[in-house]
Amino acid sequence: MKKLLILSMISLFGIDAIGQNVTELDRQANIDWSEDSTEIMTVEDIVKTQQGLTSNQFEESHFKDVWSRKGYLNLSYNTTTLKPDETISTGVPSVNGGIVPELKSKWGVSLQLGRNYKLHKKPIANILQFYIDYQYIDLNLNFFEQDGNGLYDTSQRLPSDSKKFYIPWNLKKYEVNYGMALGPSFTVAPFNTMSSKGLHYLQFNMWYNIGYHASLLLMKNDENADINKGGGYGNEDKVREGIKMNLGHGLTSAFGFSLTWKFIGIGYEYRSASLKYQSLDKDTYGDDKYKFKSSTSRVFLQFRLK
Repeated sequence: MKKLLILSMISLFGIDAIGQNVTELDRQANIDWSEDSTEIMTVEDIVKTQQGLTSNQFEESHFKDVWSRKGYLNLSYNTTTLKPDETISTGVPSVNGGIVPELKSKWGVSLQLGRNYKLHKKPIANILQFYIDYQYIDLNLNFFEQDGNGLYDTSQRLPSDSKKFYIPWNLKKYEVNYGMALGPSFTVAPFNTMSSKGLHYLQFNMWYNIGYHASLLLMKNDENADINKGGGYGNEDKVREGIKMNLGHGLTSAFGFSLTWKFIGIGYEYRSASLKYQSLDKDTYGDDKYKFKSSTSRVFLQFRLK
């Protein structure tokens, strides 16, 4: 009886083990290893994925820095011309035929501050970006030399008013002008597709601005330049010693270009303007207005600001 019981238990355990082996074999046989193995992510795959994410983040940060500088500061050397837009008499026929000639500056300097405002969020093909420029400071100082002696004559008066003097246009002059401007511009970064990251910062900029500016023309006193050595109608000393300032204002237009790398660059701009000057001392020189055309060429060193 005991032998029968032991044989029965051995048989049951054997059948159970065989069933488990068959089930495991069936499960393994049903796995498609060529398909399911692709679902398994290895350590190497994880590292490659992380490297790709890091590389994308670095590239995004890099190009964000490439396009990040939207402000600018220009320090310029100017060449300026003031050309009368009408015949303006000086009362001294012996100098330049008695009329105001075209005036050319001996030297000039300027300072400009402005900012570029993007017209679209991202650069086109990461190469081209369009802006609206706002130049909120355009400050210039120009110097005009005098030509010879005998540059004005206090014995001469205006035909329209015998109590008023001719403005001594032939004297040395300092011109200070200040303006603001607004207009479109674009920037091209032609090397952004290249592998050299340093070249990505090389950018070419062009712009066209329209603005308005005021000009103060200050004439330097020179008593020896007065042809009149005698008396007259009185008030001659107001011309010889008084402050001689003329205020003008008018529209400006400018176009230019620059080449920059990171925070520094060089450039050129041409600005033209129409001006109407009037003496601030109306009691001495009257209230007549005088039309001029102004043109300024400037070469500048540019600093790009974030």
